[in-house]
Amino acid sequence: MVNWRPWPELPEELLDLITKSLGAIDYLMFGCVCRAWRLYVATYRKEFMASQPPLYFFLSKRANKVCYFYGIFDHRLYKAILPNLKGKSCSGLTCGYLVMEDKKKREDSQICLLNPFTRHELHFPSPPYPHSRVILASIAKPLSEFVLISFDECHPYFHLCRSSDCNWTTYDYSDQFKATFRGRIPLIVDGVVFKGKIYVLTIDADIGVLNLNSHPYVTLLEVKRVGLRLFRKGYRLLRYEEHLLMICIANYKEYRVYELDFLKMEWVPMQNFGDQTLFSSFEMGLGFCNITRWKDSQQPSNCIYDVTKSFSHNYKLRFSDDSLPQYIPITCRTYLPEASLGIPFWYFPHLSCNVDSLSDE
Repeated sequence: MVNWRPWPELPEELLDLITKSLGAIDYLMFGCVCRAWRLYVATYRKEFMASQPPLYFFLSKRANKVCYFYGIFDHRLYKAILPNLKGKSCSGLTCGYLVMEDKKKREDSQICLLNPFTRHELHFPSPPYPHSRVILASIAKPLSEFVLISFDECHPYFHLCRSSDCNWTTYDYSDQFKATFRGRIPLIVDGVVFKGKIYVLTIDADIGVLNLNSHPYVTLLEVKRVGLRLFRKGYRLLRYEEHLLMICIANYKEYRVYELDFLKMEWVPMQNFGDQTLFSSFEMGLGFCNITRWKDSQQPSNCIYDVTKSFSHNYKLRFSDDSLPQYIPITCRTYLPEASLGIPFWYFPHLSCNVDSLSDE
């Protein structure tokens, strides 16, 4: 007599063996089979996603509900149906959430933050003034809630809205910097949550901490400045595990990466990435990854995977030894429809698991 078990009763050891052969999207679909598998996927999702490489992400400007994920190593294309895309465009990425905004602004326009893996949504009213970046974070006390911070690299103010608020609060930081700087005001161009604090970067590559108390303010840190010329594309902040990095980008051709040494309070250039790789895409989708954590780790390291600003669907490998870059086309068995010809960017599966939290201080 054959000894068999129903699918929901398979032992965890066997489920672990099965999921080791899956990619990020297949893992999510695996959890849709039954309740027992869904609980298994939820329990180990964070650990599993940490072992997955970034995905090439396409979001059509014309599609109402469709987006695509492409695996650059297994050459598989996945089509995903997402809610609330009609009439919206993607303006950014924060904590694994797509920042979706109305193409045509109305009085009741909202910012919809959509996690494409979990389909979880967060809704905030649209900021009253222009913005170029948004940062999502969570606050545990006094009540558990989310907070969204937006700022614009052309104006000296930032906006703050908690998930329990109906309106945004605007803070002008121009007066705060007048007594410290001569000439132009150091406008904030980027920010990131690192070890429970919000670090911001200015157009002059100065770094500070944004304090969200009853009267929010920015405290600039006394960090030894590096001899940087003004990079045309500017500067980006990036958190990578226990490291705070500054990415300097110029004309889509030149990249410099610095790590902040908190003991010496200076930026230290990274001459060699080692087993790490930098994934960069136009305006969003920036991240560092350790390829030794991937299932198939026989991939180029110590280089930059750069999404080209074009509709030709290829990405570029830039190497630290100044050798010529390699253009690698997107190849898959499934035809990539014309509707997906939006500018792609990198999506990092591990960021879909949790929202960065702020400390109680």
